[in-house]
Amino acid sequence: MMITIDLDNKFAIVSDGEVLNLVQKDGKMRKNGTPSGRKWWFQTYGQAIKFYEKKVDAGKPIHSLRELAKQIDSGYKRIEIMVDQKLKEAGVE
Repeated sequence: MMITIDLDNKFAIVSDGEVLNLVQKDGKMRKNGTPSGRKWWFQTYGQAIKFYEKKVDAGKPIHSLRELAKQIDSGYKRIEIMVDQKLKEAGVE
């Protein structure tokens, strides 16, 4: 069973239960119903999320360490909630 977690309109996490892919979507879908595009492979959701945050936040100006910490914390919490919800829907605990 494939699990797809849309992080935003450009990125999604796709998992078959063993392999995690972070996909930079190209607007097309694969035959198995998952988004196609550039892929990176990870062993854990945490690794995929950290990489995603780096890709997304690369162009944003940061004015202080406190601002950086707040941005990272809010991003992780938002994604963690999305991942937990999708895994519960798929029956994976």
